[in-house]
Amino acid sequence: MDSKMEAANTCILANSKQAAAISFVPLVSVPLVHGICVKMIVQLNKIFGISTDTRFGSEIFNNVLAGVVMAPVMALPLLGAGMSYVYIKSIGEDYATAVAAVLSSVEKEKDAGSACCVDIEDECLIADRIKLELQSMYKYRRTRRGEHSFRSLEL
Repeated sequence: MDSKMEAANTCILANSKQAAAISFVPLVSVPLVHGICVKMIVQLNKIFGISTDTRFGSEIFNNVLAGVVMAPVMALPLLGAGMSYVYIKSIGEDYATAVAAVLSSVEKEKDAGSACCVDIEDECLIADRIKLELQSMYKYRRTRRGEHSFRSLEL
C-alpha cells in the first residue's frame, strides 16, 4: 500500500502543478481546474486498482468534494495559481486517504473471512464506500471545527 500511496502523491503533485500553471489565466482556468480534478480522481483510481470511468470521477467531485466554494478565489489573477495548487492537492490527498481506508477495510474483511466481504471488482459497492468514507471525513472535520449542518440542528 505504501508504493501506491507514493504513486498517488506523485500523481497529486503533478496535477497540482498543472492546475497552478493553468490558473494564471483568470476565469478560463476555473473549468479547467475542475477538469484536472476529475482527471486526477480517475488516475488515482487506476493507481489503487479500482476500475471506474470518468463519470465516477465527476460524480465524486460534484457530490462529495464540492469544488464550487473555491471557484471565485481561483478566478483572481494573483491568488488563482496558489489556490488552485492547494485546492487540487488537498482534494487529491483526501481522496487518496479515503480510497486507502476503503481498500484497507476490504482487505481486513477478506482476511477475517467475513460473509459480507466486498470484492474490489464490484464498482458500485466500492464507489459507495468511497463516497461514504469521504462524507464521514468531511463531517468529522466540520464537527471538530464546531460547524453543524441544518439536519443536525433539526434533530
